[in-house]
Amino acid sequence: MKVQSTKCGVYVLSDVLSGLGVVIVFFLFLLKNSALFLEEEYDQNKPEAELTVNQHNYHLHKGSINWSNGCSTTKKEINVYDLYTYISQQKSIPLKQQQLVKLHFSNLDGAYIRDMSVHIWKSNGGKTKLFVKNNEFKVPKNQGLYVVDIVINSTRGTMQYAANVQIQ
Repeated sequence: MKVQSTKCGVYVLSDVLSGLGVVIVFFLFLLKNSALFLEEEYDQNKPEAELTVNQHNYHLHKGSINWSNGCSTTKKEINVYDLYTYISQQKSIPLKQQQLVKLHFSNLDGAYIRDMSVHIWKSNGGKTKLFVKNNEFKVPKNQGLYVVDIVINSTRGTMQYAANVQIQ
């Protein structure tokens, strides 16, 4: 082992540190890659959804989930009335009567959407199914506060989304 002095009075163990440096770098590389795999497995890149209205995008809240990434499946069941209560307390999205609303999905991770349903919930618990074509639906005529419930059925499972909307 060589000990070399420097101008500042600090000694460097050159042979030991060079070998130790390689081991530390290799260990950090393995640790970093392992963390990425764990994070990917944990998150599973579940799809996100947005409503687009007049060039404004509004994030939709996730509800019940039954989604598979091929290695594992995430299942979370939320009672529809609990979801309605939570969503109705969120900031509402302003919509106009008979307005056309576009749905956008991201992080589908290769999933193909087989079908989609959109319901609008009234405060009394009643719901109305809305017609969806090309990821678009038309806002109903009745004014008021509602919860929009969207469920997609895909090749990787099902996802539910919801938003509080105010029809003006």
